[in-house]
Amino acid sequence: MTKTMKEKLEAQYKQKLRTLIGSVTHTQNIADQALVLAKGLMTEAEQEDSDACRVIENVSCACEEALQVLCEELQKGTRLYERLSTDESGVERFVEKAMRDL
Repeated sequence: MTKTMKEKLEAQYKQKLRTLIGSVTHTQNIADQALVLAKGLMTEAEQEDSDACRVIENVSCACEEALQVLCEELQKGTRLYERLSTDESGVERFVEKAMRDL
């Protein structure tokens, strides 16, 4: 594989990863906000009986696990964090928040 092709693939990978991290973080925030609203609107019995609440909780947990895996990968000493943090995309802010939440 030529160097320029490899660089292009790495740039595409970084962009997809930025998008993934941002989307997962955004989705988790929305799920958490929806749960807060549900708790304000529904009784505890209604929440326990709500399939939507269970799905929202599952989405939030899945997002948290995904972010945890990404952060663990970053902590292994890969150059991924170094590459992402040099870009001015706001990803560093998301990663730092996720790492603090661990």
